[in-house]
Amino acid sequence: MTETILIVTLLGENTVFWALNIKGKCMTGKWESWFDNFGIKAVGFTDKKKNAYVPNIGQKLAIAGAGITPAPSRPAVPFSLSVLFDLTRNVVTSNFYHSDRKEPGRAPEARMGLDLITDWMNEHDEILIGNIGEQLFALKLADLPSTDEQIAFEIAKYCNRSALFSQALKAKGRPSKRISTREEFVRNPFIVRAALLRANGKCETPDCTIKLFKKTDHTTYLEVHHIIPLSEGGNDSIENAAAVCPSCHRELHHGFEQNALRSRLQIEVAAKALT
Repeated sequence: MTETILIVTLLGENTVFWALNIKGKCMTGKWESWFDNFGIKAVGFTDKKKNAYVPNIGQKLAIAGAGITPAPSRPAVPFSLSVLFDLTRNVVTSNFYHSDRKEPGRAPEARMGLDLITDWMNEHDEILIGNIGEQLFALKLADLPSTDEQIAFEIAKYCNRSALFSQALKAKGRPSKRISTREEFVRNPFIVRAALLRANGKCETPDCTIKLFKKTDHTTYLEVHHIIPLSEGGNDSIENAAAVCPSCHRELHHGFEQNALRSRLQIEVAAKALT
């Protein structure tokens, strides 16, 4: 079971909840740089039994920051939260309402209902709820990846347009640097040069109409691509190499029809003389 320490910092009227996950998961204090407001709370026995989740102070601030106020009673207007790091769903529905307490003199309690607690939350789940502008997010700490960078990319992926530009406009100055180590294939320079000569200044992808540009040495810019990628067991050979434009190169790696394009390129290169 993952063990998480919650650190609570009081900043005037705001409460900042920091999560330090100490058994192999992300150790982050950056939540406040990604979300306008946020809170972390473990789902309790009563939350699940009543199918009524009681958010903590930080989570209430996030809900309020998204422009949602608790309805006086049920039924309350439903709203959506973007779910992060969940392979089965990326959105969950909830509502926010005041529930009267049975004990005399106790103030009504703000609660969240619907799918958020009935279907998605489980007892003991440690839940983060945060907002960027009017968009609400929810995640389970147990699902976090190992790096802050992966967290940031997931948040950006599911941001709506307003939230995305809100975060982008906050970024100022130069980025930080990091040292990385990676494994690469050693390319044969004779094959690279031979493929470029065979192409004769034209993209070898059949029917390519992309306008090419000249490099500073006045030669046409092309990139040498392995038709069957080295990572998939392809050979570093002239028969498996093609000189292509940057657009076709990206499509061969990331395009929806990359397999069909690969087959056409393979036929085109095979038909060419190798000397």
